[in-house]
Amino acid sequence: MKTLTSTLFMCFLAIAGIAQSTSTVNIIFRGITKTTNNFEVRIDDKRYFSNTSPNNTPNYKIAINNILTGTRALKLYRLRSNNVSANANSQNTLIYSKNFILRERYDMNITVSANGSVQFSETLSEVTEQLNTGPMSTDAFNTLKQSVNSQWSQALKAEKIRDAFVNANNRFTSAQVRQLLVMVTSESDKLDLAKLAYAGVTDTENFAALSNVFSSTTRRNEFAEFVRSKAEAEASARVLISDSNFNTLVANVKSKWSQSLKGEALRDAFINSNHNYTTMQVRQLMGLVTSESDRLDLIKLAYPVVTDADNFGALYDVFASTAKRGEFNDFVISKGGAAANTGVKAQMTANNFNVLMTSIQSKWSQALKTDAVRDAFRNTNNYFSTEQIRQLMAQVTSENDRMELIKMSYPAVIDTDNFGSLVDVFSSTAYRLEFNDFVVSKGGVTVNTGVRAQMTVNNFNMLMAGIRSKSSQALRTDAVRDAFINTNNFFSTDQIRTLLTQVTSESDRLALAKQSFRSVMDPNNFYQLGDLFTSTTYKNEFNTFVNAQTGTTVILL
Repeated sequence: MKTLTSTLFMCFLAIAGIAQSTSTVNIIFRGITKTTNNFEVRIDDKRYFSNTSPNNTPNYKIAINNILTGTRALKLYRLRSNNVSANANSQNTLIYSKNFILRERYDMNITVSANGSVQFSETLSEVTEQLNTGPMSTDAFNTLKQSVNSQWSQALKAEKIRDAFVNANNRFTSAQVRQLLVMVTSESDKLDLAKLAYAGVTDTENFAALSNVFSSTTRRNEFAEFVRSKAEAEASARVLISDSNFNTLVANVKSKWSQSLKGEALRDAFINSNHNYTTMQVRQLMGLVTSESDRLDLIKLAYPVVTDADNFGALYDVFASTAKRGEFNDFVISKGGAAANTGVKAQMTANNFNVLMTSIQSKWSQALKTDAVRDAFRNTNNYFSTEQIRQLMAQVTSENDRMELIKMSYPAVIDTDNFGSLVDVFSSTAYRLEFNDFVVSKGGVTVNTGVRAQMTVNNFNMLMAGIRSKSSQALRTDAVRDAFINTNNFFSTDQIRTLLTQVTSESDRLALAKQSFRSVMDPNNFYQLGDLFTSTTYKNEFNTFVNAQTGTTVILL
């Protein structure tokens, strides 16, 4: 008798231990204000009100910790009075009632909207996030399938699958869930089981693809609505991860002994946790992963749970590979975001350029057109050909605005050698000369502006500094020759003299002097350069050349 009593006592303790397992229920009142109806939620007859938050905050969350797991009863009442002091005694109307299952290691989020609708969603508790090790192994899953197959009736098969989904220690991929669902013939049971499985699925982004396990259009639609509501509820229930929890996550990932396990831990964090992340936090997490391919997969999973999506494009530099940067860039753009410069200058496609032009042309004023062109050049992801820039400049009538914009466009041009040809977008001589100076300052070569303007002192000094920096006479001679060949350059006789003194060979000096005549601004003074030659032969040849060009004879001394 004593032994029986002891056994019963031990059983009681075991049952008591199981009964003491608890989880958290979060009641989320959404969009409820002082001007809307307020609500009372009862869970196991304990009362919680929507109008006890400061100023009736529209998004108000009540966290109820340590609720015993198992079947819990929920009732929702609409209050007839919004007066907080009258909550306890206010008349109310029951508008919703449901029993729900609270599972060990899972928190239940119950969202109550202003129209009285109620949504349920489960999320893994903080402890469970750290204990997670991924989906069921292949061996364990095959054992489960064999166990289900061994059941002699459909009812028992469905019950076996239900037990597997309810067990909080089990996690499944969407593909594994599919294999279990097709073992059930009843579409109604399939739908119930699919809904039950969702909380334990490791790749919820693939869950919607299970719709084709249903042959009934009605069931498919119901399943699609379930997946949609889950996604919305989970998004609304997520909160920005705290510094403490983030540090715990980082430590947990670092503790994994392989890159594969590190990636799995991050995948779980992005898909299954109740947290949102900042772009900076995602950057830190990506630093824990060495494979660029894994980084790209994970960073795509992170996008829906990032709180500052406008900054997401800046993550391009977590990739060293041009190919991965380009793929990341395409992904962010596909999400409606603005990607950061990937480091690859790729000319805007004809299709995208046509869309840009159509948008600019649709603006009703010159000011708006100019702003639109300015925005196109400010976007560091845009690159244009010289011809595309020419078309954009044609949308702007003010030459002053054109000058500002064309200077802004220079970093975005992919064929800088042709940039100087844009001189003809300006009709004013002053703007053509300003454009000429700008292109020269960028190290470019402009085309003839149509105006013979002597090179400015500043530009001439830059030219001379470049020539003097050459390491040999041959290179200096070539640099002077290039200056004279450039049909945009015009010099005074004194400037030509300075250039020719950089050349020591009288033979080269004579050839260059003849070449420079095209660019001289004061040809009547050109004969003065005769004193650069010491050889009578070269002086005579220079004299003959000048006489032929100007009719002026060089006086030999």
